[in-house]
Amino acid sequence: MTENSTTSLTPFLPALREEGDTGGLWRRIRSGFQGALRHIWSEESPAVLSSEPIPVIPVENQPDPVAVAPAIAAVEEAVVTVETASPFSWTVVLSDTDNDFTSVIQTLWLTGLCDQNGRWMPGLRNIQVVHTGDWLNKWDPNPHVLDGFKRLQETTPEGCQLILLNGNHELSILQMADKGLRTHLTPEDLAFIRRQHLLHADHGRLFVHGYPSSELLMILKQFQRDGVAPKGYNDRLQTLFFEGNFPLFRETQGLRVIGDIKNPKFYYNQKNQQGSSRGEQAASILQSLGFATVVHGHRPNSEVQVDYELQEELPGVRMINNDNRIRQTNLGGVLLSDQGYAVFINPHTLRVAGSEKILRKRLCKLMGTRQKDLRPQQVRVRKNRSVRAIRIAA
Repeated sequence: MTENSTTSLTPFLPALREEGDTGGLWRRIRSGFQGALRHIWSEESPAVLSSEPIPVIPVENQPDPVAVAPAIAAVEEAVVTVETASPFSWTVVLSDTDNDFTSVIQTLWLTGLCDQNGRWMPGLRNIQVVHTGDWLNKWDPNPHVLDGFKRLQETTPEGCQLILLNGNHELSILQMADKGLRTHLTPEDLAFIRRQHLLHADHGRLFVHGYPSSELLMILKQFQRDGVAPKGYNDRLQTLFFEGNFPLFRETQGLRVIGDIKNPKFYYNQKNQQGSSRGEQAASILQSLGFATVVHGHRPNSEVQVDYELQEELPGVRMINNDNRIRQTNLGGVLLSDQGYAVFINPHTLRVAGSEKILRKRLCKLMGTRQKDLRPQQVRVRKNRSVRAIRIAA
């Protein structure tokens, strides 16, 4: 099914009402996804659509995150005040590695998080790693790659975390397994995939596999109305889609919750009868949910990686496309600081740095993951005292 045909079969998402009975709406959503949306669209009258303009959060011009040296200098020198800081000082985002575990370890080594054997460095704290999905190949899922991610997740240092999001590849693997298709994965492997998140919400940032569709945002809005905190969104989605009354996400049939938007510009530029675009509606919902930044993979841009993607289509929302075709480049990711700065890791940044050694040195210094930064403070104190005692005795 093409993007045009899919869009023509579904009416445009109406403006959301803040008041009214939400229990009935939630029951309709649970009883069937597409049917619920048809009920909502048919019952919403044009008279209740808001005529007020969509609030727009101004987007400041950020420095180009592609060049590592200028970006690192900007992070080190600038001082930014934020209302709610993330408990993690840095977030390393991976996307669409597709069975390429070697590139995952290479990227984590460049940032000082792992050694070259894939073991976490001792002393790490306040750092999270988020993989936005497609960590397996859907046609040939590698059990050794799954074991590697499982080991990383089980051995994550205290105060850090590794979040794996299920992309369309992982969900397809589960669907095909439900239909009886045999793979090299065991039932325990499939259970591990099913336990992983569908999205990740973290202090004003939404991590999803693909471009967030109107359907997904509608459901998140309903979670908010039900009093669910952003940290609970994933649990509700897990219950809704894995234990609910309708199947998992489908890639080529009606449902596209996580997002399989083939032409995002076309999708977000669609207008309703009142003249509001789908992108303006989506931006309004994201802002009402408290999300100023969306980080995704799934569909690579014409450029290597893109910061502030689709600014015109999604006004006031910072969209970061992190799909940098890592299978072809052997390294890739984006570093996000708790202050909102982004530093891309890709072949261009490697060329700018001049060598892997220099790039790793700069990234580790920036993130505070050098060996001297990770060494416990009390060890340094004892060493200094012993040195002083030797000098006194001499």
